Amino acid sequence: MKRTIARVVAMLMTLLLLLPLAGCKSAVDKMDEAVNGGLGKMQEIGNPEYKSYQEILDAYSVKMEKKGKVLAKELTREAPARYKQDGNTLTKLLKEKTQALNEVYQEGLGKLSQAMLFSEDSQDVYQAHKDSLYGAYRRAEDGIMDAYVEALDQLQ
Repeated sequence: MKRTIARVVAMLMTLLLLLPLAGCKSAVDKMDEAVNGGLGKMQEIGNPEYKSYQEILDAYSVKMEKKGKVLAKELTREAPARYKQDGNTLTKLLKEKTQALNEVYQEGLGKLSQAMLFSEDSQDVYQAHKDSLYGAYRRAEDGIMDAYVEALDQLQ
């Protein structure tokens, strides 16, 4: 956090030195714009949507569970038509569904990483929540895999 603030301050100081050379607007106006714009971006980064690792873990565990159920139902519904085209397309269907679930997982990881940037917790705390999030992902993925196996059994 301190490093980020130092970079922003350094950037603003550089802008301050270059503003008189820019012309058009007065240096004071340009400096005000630069400072206000930089502070706005810092506030966006510094005010994460979730306040703790646990909030993120809970929210994304629920999102993945719901998404996994929806994707499993979609796989079951789409499997017969896809299988008639070619037996290998069922495997492609499984890959599509697991990739869709993985996108939610990756988003959750991003939120955890963002929380880590602004917390004073140890790397172990972050890792424990990351592992728990992965466990939630695997459980949701297992539901999709079960739907795939059932569809395969029914179609063969």
